[in-house]
Amino acid sequence: MARSWLGDLYKHGQTSTFVQHLAIGLASPTSGIVALEQPTREPGSDEALIRVLYAAVSNLELWQADFRLGVTDYPFILGISLAGEVVKAGQDAGVKVGDNIISFSFAPGEAKAFQEYALLSNWKVGKIPSNVPIQEAVSVPDNFVTAYWSLFGNLKLPAPSELPTKSSPFEAATPIVIWGAGGSVGQYALQVLHLAGYTNVIGIASSSHHEFLRSLGAAVIFDYKSKDVSEQVLRAAGGPVKYVFDTISDEQNSLSHISEFVVEGSQVAYLLPVRSGGYGSVQGVKSQTDISFPAGVELFPVRTAYYHTNEKFKNELQPKILPPLLSSGLIKPNRIREIQGATLVDRVKEAFDILRKGQVNGEKLVVRISG
Repeated sequence: MARSWLGDLYKHGQTSTFVQHLAIGLASPTSGIVALEQPTREPGSDEALIRVLYAAVSNLELWQADFRLGVTDYPFILGISLAGEVVKAGQDAGVKVGDNIISFSFAPGEAKAFQEYALLSNWKVGKIPSNVPIQEAVSVPDNFVTAYWSLFGNLKLPAPSELPTKSSPFEAATPIVIWGAGGSVGQYALQVLHLAGYTNVIGIASSSHHEFLRSLGAAVIFDYKSKDVSEQVLRAAGGPVKYVFDTISDEQNSLSHISEFVVEGSQVAYLLPVRSGGYGSVQGVKSQTDISFPAGVELFPVRTAYYHTNEKFKNELQPKILPPLLSSGLIKPNRIREIQGATLVDRVKEAFDILRKGQVNGEKLVVRISG
C-alpha cells in the first residue's frame, strides 16, 4: 500500500500525527515477513523525517526473521541501513529538506530501514555526496561503522585523528588478518586500515576477489577454501598473528582456522552473532563461540549496536567522517545487487532466500523501499 500522497503532504507543510506508512517486519512471535502500518511521527528538534528510498539487506535481518535474534517486542520492524530523502527536519537535525542521506541504526521502530518513512536523530545520518548514486550509498553505513568500531573500538588499535592519516601508526607493519575480506564489512576493514596507515594486512577471501581486494589495501590474500590456509597465514606473517578481525564468525569456516594461528597475547575480534552450520546452511546463531582458543588469546565479540558508547565515534562517524571519504572516493561503496519483486514484501523475501542459500558473493543486496 504505497503512500504516494505522503511526500506531497509533507512537502506542503501539512502534517498530522495520525498519518501512517507501510513497514515490513514481524507481527508476532510466529508470523513470517508481513506488511505493517506504522504511525508517521513529527521530527523533534534534533531529528529528521526521511522518505526511505533504498535499504540494504544483511544476515542480521534474516536471522531476526528466522531465529528471532534480539527480537523481544512485537510488531518488530526490520532493517538497519537505509538511504533516502529528508522531507522534514528539526532545527538541530544537521540536515535540511531535500538532502539525500544514509543511515545505520539499531534503534527500534521509528528508525528502522524497511519502512517508507524513518525518523532519525542527527548523529545517525550522513549526507550522500552528489557523485555517489543513492542505491550504491546504502551499502556503506552499517559496514563502515562496523569495520571502524571493530578495529578501533574492540581490537583497540589507535583510532586515527584523520583519514587518510598523515603519519604512520606505531604498529603499521604488524600483520593484521581480515577473515572474510571479500564480504561487505571486510572490504571496509581493508579500506579503513589502508587509510589509517597499516601496510601488512592479510586478507582471507574467495580467490575471485583477490585482485580487487589488493586494490583496497590487502598486502597478501589467501583463499579461505585452501586446506592449509592457517599454515599460509603463519608463513606470511612470520609466525602467530597478533590482530585478527573475523567478519564471518562461522565456527566451522573461520573461527576454527583462526584458533590455529594465534597465541597468548593475540587479539581476535569477531562479529556477533556466531553461526554454526557453514556457508549456505546456517543451523543457528549464538552470542559466543564454543571454539577452543589457546590460553591468553583475547576474544572480543563485536556488538556494533554499542558503537555510540564512544562519544567521538557517535558524534563523528556518520555525520562528519564518512561523507567526505565517500565524496573523494577514498571509501568506495560495495558492489550491489538490487533485488526485484512486485511488492516490498516480495523483494524482502527474495533477498532473504538468496541469503539463506549462500548465494551472495562480494556484493550487498539492496531493495527499493519507495519511489
